[in-house]
Amino acid sequence: MSSDITDRSGAKDRAVPMSAKPARAWRIIRASVNIALLAALIVLGCFALLPERPARPPVVAVVSAPPPSKTVRKARNLDELLKMPTGQLAGVDIAEMNLLCATGLPGSEKLNIDNALAILDDWAKRVAVETERNLHNPTFSRQGDILPHGEAYRRAEMLLHVLQAYLGVKYDLAAKDNFSFKDSRTAFIHGMIPASDQSLKNTPGGTFVSMPVMYVAVGRRLGYPLKLVTTKGLVFARWDGTDNLKPAWRERFNIDVANGFASYPDEYYKTWPARLTDKEVSANRYLLSLTPAEELAEFLAYRGHCGLENTQAAFAARCYENACGYDPTRPCYREWFVETAMRSGYRTKTPALARLVARRQMAERQRADMLARLRQPGGNGDPAVSAGVPGPGDLTSAMPGLPGMPQWPRVGPPQPQPTPPGTSRPPPGRTSRLPQPGGGPPR
Repeated sequence: MSSDITDRSGAKDRAVPMSAKPARAWRIIRASVNIALLAALIVLGCFALLPERPARPPVVAVVSAPPPSKTVRKARNLDELLKMPTGQLAGVDIAEMNLLCATGLPGSEKLNIDNALAILDDWAKRVAVETERNLHNPTFSRQGDILPHGEAYRRAEMLLHVLQAYLGVKYDLAAKDNFSFKDSRTAFIHGMIPASDQSLKNTPGGTFVSMPVMYVAVGRRLGYPLKLVTTKGLVFARWDGTDNLKPAWRERFNIDVANGFASYPDEYYKTWPARLTDKEVSANRYLLSLTPAEELAEFLAYRGHCGLENTQAAFAARCYENACGYDPTRPCYREWFVETAMRSGYRTKTPALARLVARRQMAERQRADMLARLRQPGGNGDPAVSAGVPGPGDLTSAMPGLPGMPQWPRVGPPQPQPTPPGTSRPPPGRTSRLPQPGGGPPR
C-alpha cells in the first residue's frame, strides 16, 4: 500500500508524519507568547518615558456657607427704627441701620435703601460663588506660603478680595487727607453703593469709617460671625466665632480693611492710631465687639458728627442723646452731647444727661468768675489766682467717669504703619496671590 496521499486533482503530497504536528503547534504558540511579551514591554517602556502627572492639590474639607437670601427690611424710616425695642435690633440688618441713620443728611439725596440692600444681596451671592470655587485651593491666600491659615481666615480674605478686585469697591482717596463728616457719603456705606443712575466707578468710595461696616454687612449675609470694633480714632472688623456652631469657623481675629486685608492683634491697637493705656481702653470700652444696640449708637454718633459739621448743633445734640440711650456706658457719646447741648441750648429730658449739662455749666461759671477776678486790680498776673483757673481741657477731666475722653470729631484716616512682629500684613510691594477677576485657579 502506497504511503503517498493523492488529492482530488490527482496531485501527490509527501506524507507528514503524525508526530511532527504537535511540535509545530507548540512553536506557533511560543512565537505568539513572545510577540505578546515584547508588545507589553514596549507599552510599559512608553509609559515610563511619559512625564509625571502633577499631583492634584489636596481637597480641603470646608463647610459651605448658607446661600444669601433677600434682605427683608424691619423699619421704613429712622423713627420706626428708634421706636423698636432694643432686643429686636439683633434681627435688623446692619446695612439697614447704617443707611437709615444717613437719611436726610447732605449727600444722601439719591439714597434708595431698598435698591442699596438689593445690591448688597447681589454682592453677597457673588462672594459666595467665588469663595466656594476657590476656597479648596491652598495657594489662593496671599499669605499661603508664609503663615498657615484656617478656613475662617481664608473666607474673610476672599470676602474682601471679591468686594474690591471683582466688584470694584474702592477707598475714597479724596477723603484720605481731607476727611470730613460734612458729606454723609464719607461716613456711611452708601458712598460705596451706586445709585440707580450710577455705576461703582461713579461712587466716591469708602473710608476707614464706612468700609468695615460694608465688610461686615456683606459677610453677615453669608452667615459669617463678623462684628464691629472701635478704638480711639478707628473702626475695624473682627471675626468673632469662638462659640460658632461650625467648628471650622471657631476663630477670633481682627480684620483691618482700610489699607487692604490685614490682621493685627488687640495689643497693636493700643499703640496705633493713638497710644492708649489700659485705663483708657477700659474706661472707653475700646477693643470690644459691639452689640447691635452699640452699632446703632455708633451710627447715630456719625449722624451727629455730620449735623455738627453742617452747623446744626441742636440736631447733633439730639443724635448724641439717642446714641447715649443705646450705649450709656460709652463716655464719648455723653461728652459730645454735653458739648453740643451747651453750644445750641438744647434741653434734654434725660435726667442723667441733664445733670451732666448742669455740672458743665457750673464749671464754666466758676472759670468765668476766676477770670473776672484776674481782671480786678491786683489780680492780674497773681500766680495764686491764675493757677486756680481751669483750662478748657480741665472741664472734661473734672467730670466724673470721663477719663481719657477722645476729642470730637474723630477725624483723619489711618496711615500705613510698620508691621509689628507676628502680624500678617504682607510686605510692601508684595503681589497678591488671590485669584483675579475672570480667572482664578482651576476647579
